Amino acid sequence: MELEEFNKEKYGESDRPPFYIQQQHPWLVMCDGDVRHKQTFFSVSQNQYYLRRIPELKEKLIRAHADEWLVLQSIYSSECYLWNLISNDKIQLPPLPECTILECLLSAPPNDPECQLLFLIEENETTNDSDDENSNDSDDEYSDDENSNVNPPTFYFCKPGYHEEFHKQEDGHSIFENGSSGIWTVFKKKLYVSTLQTRRLLCLEPDNDSGTITITLISNEYPDVRKYLDTTRFVNFILQSCDDTLLYVHLFFNGKSHGIPYDFLVFRFDFARKSWIETESIGEVAIFISYYSSTGTTCSTKGTNLKKESIYFIEGRYLYVYNLITHSISLSLPCPHVSKKNPSTHWLPLPCQKK
Repeated sequence: MELEEFNKEKYGESDRPPFYIQQQHPWLVMCDGDVRHKQTFFSVSQNQYYLRRIPELKEKLIRAHADEWLVLQSIYSSECYLWNLISNDKIQLPPLPECTILECLLSAPPNDPECQLLFLIEENETTNDSDDENSNDSDDEYSDDENSNVNPPTFYFCKPGYHEEFHKQEDGHSIFENGSSGIWTVFKKKLYVSTLQTRRLLCLEPDNDSGTITITLISNEYPDVRKYLDTTRFVNFILQSCDDTLLYVHLFFNGKSHGIPYDFLVFRFDFARKSWIETESIGEVAIFISYYSSTGTTCSTKGTNLKKESIYFIEGRYLYVYNLITHSISLSLPCPHVSKKNPSTHWLPLPCQKK
């Protein structure tokens, strides 16, 4: 494994993202600090980072994005809203119940007619204090059964800016098993999930008029990832390629404690044959994925100094670049000032505007 040293230039802090820097690939955004109050925007092609302290990103988690629109969640609660990185516009969302947010997908920017916002959540249990005070031994025979009930995953969805309340559909339990929510993505403005237990590829189409979600089975076939049967740790991603194909990226880990990215398999989905086809080449395309957010994106390498046939993978503070043809991996620490304490990392496309 080759260790690369980059020349990095640190720019002064600002409260706005560096969207005036022209580039044709996504930015690596790393948020760290006790309350996520510090952000670093790293440009892969320039090998430079830009320090920022953007008030709107303080105490927030980035849950999803579409173009420059981000779905932000408070680190203290399930409160979420949409925020535009460029214009600073904000769209308030209907309140969610107190819950654990399992997944969040934004199909398109809010001004797009096909925009849908979908949450998969587990509602938190609530306890009635008065019932606890009045409880007696005769209730104990029922307590075990009641405590064993776990709230099933529930869908909440809306079109941002148009609804005062979320539509709710309790179909999560019929799709997922053992609490496994699958691998999610947006493909051609539609919502897809590959379930981990039944290994199905499903398309979810929310209808805001009826308040229901149509779930369509696309395929029962799972990618053949049995290349390394002795590898115990792996992670999967599904994403839309810049050439409008649906990709499945499977990453194997190896080394001490299985903590080092070792090899990748890439599959394209054939909608005519309804099957995943392994590909040994992605051509003039670069794939960008993040272990923290379990999301990814791609871009063309034409006209850039990005490496074609490559997968840019970020885990913690480290950036790995894997070549699909040579199976070689390079490693770098692009932003050494970022805290080691599990920074949140995202690949975000930002449009170019005049400074």
